Amino acid sequence: MPNKLRTASISDWLAQRKYLLLLLYYPVWFLWFQLLEKRNAHVTLWIKSPLDDYIPFISVFVVPYVLWFLYVAGALLVTGLKDKKIFIQLCMSLYIGMTISNIVYYFIPHGQPLRVPLTANETDIFSRMVYILYSGDTPTNCAPSIHVLNSLAVNFAVQKSALFRDKRWLRAGSHILNIAIILSTMFIKQHSIVDVALGLVLGAGIYMLVYTVDWRDVWQSARQSLAAGRT
Repeated sequence: MPNKLRTASISDWLAQRKYLLLLLYYPVWFLWFQLLEKRNAHVTLWIKSPLDDYIPFISVFVVPYVLWFLYVAGALLVTGLKDKKIFIQLCMSLYIGMTISNIVYYFIPHGQPLRVPLTANETDIFSRMVYILYSGDTPTNCAPSIHVLNSLAVNFAVQKSALFRDKRWLRAGSHILNIAIILSTMFIKQHSIVDVALGLVLGAGIYMLVYTVDWRDVWQSARQSLAAGRT
């Protein structure tokens, strides 16, 4: 009997949160991205700006770069459990940016030639972390930067959510981490300033689409126009 009650309560909990099914798109996108990583392993188009030469390699910035994974996962977890509207908007922001990026990577295979030559014998822990990162990730599929896009999406969600409205320290911390993550992509030579600029522009456009357009109103207006056209 207790097991049946536990199963029923879990089913009820999931039934009330069907919007969490949006998370199922991520493994589909990730598989697509991995296929592109293999397909674009050898590219001839390299993206670089003269400004990149003035940006130093600062290994300690690998820390915010890696924190990005927790930043995104944590935002999805908290909003998924406590803020349905923002969770859906966050998923839309992430998925639109990630999907557009994969389309660009498919039609314009490219990479960046900025990586610092590192070995497994680096003396400081941060350089070793960067080396491990380099070893598991190709310098391709860079523009726009998904790190930048997703960091912006999470920060927008944090700033918009009623969950954090009275938590100024948390919202300020999100701003700081967002900026640190964006800078980290350039300081550890994972991305060109071109990749970052494209990510910022695309991220701003996605914000406008997701947070400033009332899509229910647009949909209702479109339906009314179609209905009027049939009469």
